[in-house]
Amino acid sequence: MQLCHTSSVCHHRSSNHKLLTARLAAIKAPCSEPDRRAASSDLVVRAATGGYGSTAREPNFDSVRFRQESGASASTSAVIDVTDDNQKHTRMEEVKQFLEAELGRIFTDGEVTRAKYAADMKFQDPVVNYASLDGFVFNIRALRTAFNVNFNLHNIDINGPEEIKTRWTMTLKSRFLPWQPKLVFSGYSYYAIDAVYGRITGQRDVWDAIQDNSSPSIEGVAHVIKQLTDLQQTPNLDSPHYIVLKKTKEYEVRQYSPYLVAETSMPSGTRPAGGDGFTNLAGYIFGGNSRSTKMEMTTPVISTGGQQGPSGDKMQFPIESKYGEDPDVLPLPNDARQDLGSSNKSFALLIGVTRKMEEGGIVAATSFPGIPLDFQVTEAERKLRAALLLDGHSGQEGYQLARYNDPFTLPFLRRNEVLIAVEDFELK
Repeated sequence: MQLCHTSSVCHHRSSNHKLLTARLAAIKAPCSEPDRRAASSDLVVRAATGGYGSTAREPNFDSVRFRQESGASASTSAVIDVTDDNQKHTRMEEVKQFLEAELGRIFTDGEVTRAKYAADMKFQDPVVNYASLDGFVFNIRALRTAFNVNFNLHNIDINGPEEIKTRWTMTLKSRFLPWQPKLVFSGYSYYAIDAVYGRITGQRDVWDAIQDNSSPSIEGVAHVIKQLTDLQQTPNLDSPHYIVLKKTKEYEVRQYSPYLVAETSMPSGTRPAGGDGFTNLAGYIFGGNSRSTKMEMTTPVISTGGQQGPSGDKMQFPIESKYGEDPDVLPLPNDARQDLGSSNKSFALLIGVTRKMEEGGIVAATSFPGIPLDFQVTEAERKLRAALLLDGHSGQEGYQLARYNDPFTLPFLRRNEVLIAVEDFELK
């Protein structure tokens, strides 16, 4: 049996001379030729970089564990010790650019660029965890099979010498469940990077909606089940476009694009869930206009509440997105008194229909099923404001009630939302 003593001097640094002597002796010891070459190379590298001096850099625990989990060899450790910081930073920038492109296509193709991942990469989120690249790829393919996946990458940053952090939102719409639930997740991903070879060795996901992000997490599993069993239905109609920036347990933060509406004033003192104004708006979009144009029904019906000032509360129908964002392209209401031009807002109190562009912006939304009653609407607003304040956000005055379904939809299937404009939201 051959005995190799190439590592016998690693923990005895009484003096450079003794260690160098011991190292040379170790090379001459009866070892295999590859081991002897590795020892010689390691000696030259450490001697050239002051590795045996009093200022030698000792690897910390995390980097050692990282190397072990990544399958790094002893010779790789020597390479890591002498890699220039600028070179490592350049490699991290390359991985960041790759990852940004990869995340843009990964749920479209269902494949990953395998050369950029370690074979034993580790993936973990609050529901599943895998210890191999094959497991990670299986997870992606399983999601694409069961759901229509929409992934939005909000930002990506280098978060440390060997870590990249991303901020994202992912929406999953079931392909097979009859009620087609929509699951929304937002959060961060932390990627462990081998900065020498530019490979991803691990990914850990953290969700905004839960506190316990261990894997598996009972809270995480409950969050998934709750969304899977949500029976609220959204009609397949044109609707204002938005993206979800953040999904919490209590609400979503959304960014709406600008959209056109037909709007009418509601009488003073209208109940929060009242329907005054619906007939005027329906008449306009179903042909009661200067061109007798019949427009498609859209969703939701939006009514404002809690507004102060002379304008009072309003009801709105979103207009089909094919008309763009200029209200002047829409036909005039039949009664000219109802619309005095999109640029003139001084006669908003007239009972009639006006054409208007909503600017969009950032809002917080909370949903509830059933036929919306006044007390449910006001209670939903109160809870939403409280949740926003708890998270450090300020909601603007007033709210909107969005009702998505026709009167013939069963109450437990209906989708209702209360929305509040948010003043100071910053996606971090």
